[in-house]
Amino acid sequence: MPKAVTVEILGNEYVLRSDAGEERVREVAALLNDRLNEVLATTNTSSTLAAAVLAALNITHELLQLQDQQEKLSQEIEAKTERLLKMIEEQKA
Repeated sequence: MPKAVTVEILGNEYVLRSDAGEERVREVAALLNDRLNEVLATTNTSSTLAAAVLAALNITHELLQLQDQQEKLSQEIEAKTERLLKMIEEQKA
């Protein structure tokens, strides 16, 4: 059952409900808050909406990079597994 967790992001309190657990919700909120503050500190915008969009773009870019890395690792594991299976079959013969 989702538990309500109160977090603070850019000075505003939000009540979030999640099955992920309170610690994880706080971790996610803290990361978002850090990213938003980073965007606000490194750009000329004072708009929280613009900062939210820029932070979302940065996080999405990182997510896509990680997905690409995961896919590459999966392909490498599959190729190595196929080679090992082939070696085992050759040893049986």
